[in-house]
Amino acid sequence: MAVPGLGKIYKRDKSPFYWIRYYDASGKRCRESAGTADKYIATQLLKQRISESDGTRVGIKPIKVIGYREFSKDFLDHYKARYPYQTFKSHRSVVNEFQRFIDMTGVTQLSEITSAVVDKYITYRREIKKNRANTCNNHLKNLRTQFNYAIHKVYLDKNPAEGCMKVEINDARDKGALSKDELRRFLDVAKQDYPFYYPIFYTFLYTGLRYTELISLKWTDLELDNGVLWIMKPKGKKKPDYISIHDGLVTLLGSLPRQSEYVFTNEQGRPFVERSRKMIRRLKDIIKKTGIKSISTIHELRHTYCSQLFSLGFNPREVQRQMRHSDLGITEGYAHIFKPEYNAKIKLLETLDKTGT
Repeated sequence: MAVPGLGKIYKRDKSPFYWIRYYDASGKRCRESAGTADKYIATQLLKQRISESDGTRVGIKPIKVIGYREFSKDFLDHYKARYPYQTFKSHRSVVNEFQRFIDMTGVTQLSEITSAVVDKYITYRREIKKNRANTCNNHLKNLRTQFNYAIHKVYLDKNPAEGCMKVEINDARDKGALSKDELRRFLDVAKQDYPFYYPIFYTFLYTGLRYTELISLKWTDLELDNGVLWIMKPKGKKKPDYISIHDGLVTLLGSLPRQSEYVFTNEQGRPFVERSRKMIRRLKDIIKKTGIKSISTIHELRHTYCSQLFSLGFNPREVQRQMRHSDLGITEGYAHIFKPEYNAKIKLLETLDKTGT
């Protein structure tokens, strides 16, 4: 018996909704209310029912039909409810950029997104938008995460981003960090001219905390008697983590007034927002007054902490522990940039020249 592959959308008397008619896997004609007065949504439901019937007919798992715009809302809702705001924010940014791109190409359905579409998107970011290689690769990584979620939800049967090649990294920015002398000058100016922000910048420089970790720090996260600082929601980890802090920082934190559950608040006594323009301005003011050229962002205060650990003779494993890197390879990348102790010792080879003269 021939099995029709198409269905129909129609209206019924006394019903405010569209109805759909289609044939199931056995060839039986089925009718059901779409439960909506929106013709587009009713069409999507009809496509889904046809797809499910076709899948059952050939013995495969039925794939749900959904538009990328609808899928991405589901995806972002999922991440917003389960992950830190910064992770959600990163996904939201890529979703918005990718949506704009596929709008230009005429792609609307999630199932229409192929490896070729993803490849064109990465090329577009690289060649037209002039994004750096790291940025393009982060977009590709994000798309893989999106489409893995789509597979989990049975919207796709394979990940279209998996076959796409990463962009070769040949334009990465050098990681900035303060030298010991610059660190002292930075803190001297902060203490003298911006005393409110001095404890904040001091904590950045002597803990290596990320911005979101510092503004989320609560008094209950500190064990000052033991010299321990807990990070309750560390990046890339599901469980709280901790670092050791030195006595100078213990004394400084212990001297701060406890006017809120948070250790650091803005000048109005309220919690810092995800991106504090005032703090960024203060950082740039200090950089300008000191004439420092080696850093330009708050995150580079974290780089400075990493640099100082290496310069004090910490080995990569010890630095990894304090920096809370998930992979030792990340830490070793900093070791190369920040020239640890063994790089200084290699200069002893110069004595061979002097011995021979």
